[in-house]
Amino acid sequence: MKRIMKKNQIIITALAIMIAVAGYLNYSGTKLQEAVVQSSVQEEQVLMENGADIASADPEITDTPGEAVLTSMTASNVAAEAKLTREQLRAQNKETLMEVINNGNISDEQKQNAVDSIASITDQAEKEAAAELLLDAKGFEGSVVSITNGSADVVINMAEISDAQRAQIEDIVKRKTEIPGENIVITPVSGD
Repeated sequence: MKRIMKKNQIIITALAIMIAVAGYLNYSGTKLQEAVVQSSVQEEQVLMENGADIASADPEITDTPGEAVLTSMTASNVAAEAKLTREQLRAQNKETLMEVINNGNISDEQKQNAVDSIASITDQAEKEAAAELLLDAKGFEGSVVSITNGSADVVINMAEISDAQRAQIEDIVKRKTEIPGENIVITPVSGD
């Protein structure tokens, strides 16, 4: 009985930490949106002063916090957009799983499955972030690593990559995600 209580305490503590992190990310996402809007307004003013047409680069503000739909995308923005979309989907999935965990009409087994799913999502996010951080440090800036069902898709913000660069990218992703090389797909994207 003590073992079950200890396990439940660990799970509750982990969930409390994840909720605190989600709250912080939500708060920082709101601040980020304000900064993006302010930057957009400043950019619009500069473009208007220079007589440029701003319609193609103006972000459309939506009702969802942290979400901005860009009408014009460059390759450098593709990585940021992909990461933002990925994090928004994860946040929605975690929210749904938290509803399952907090629902009194759900069995303990289903709640445990939801807790395991949250832990899996968090582990996957940590592996992706670690791989992206190391890729950035090695000069592959703006890379996006996406792990799905035991495979990794890597988008590199370069028009072409050499065999040596491909091997370096694969090595980094293998070490950080524990995914075998045959399950890693590397896609270069033009920086234009």
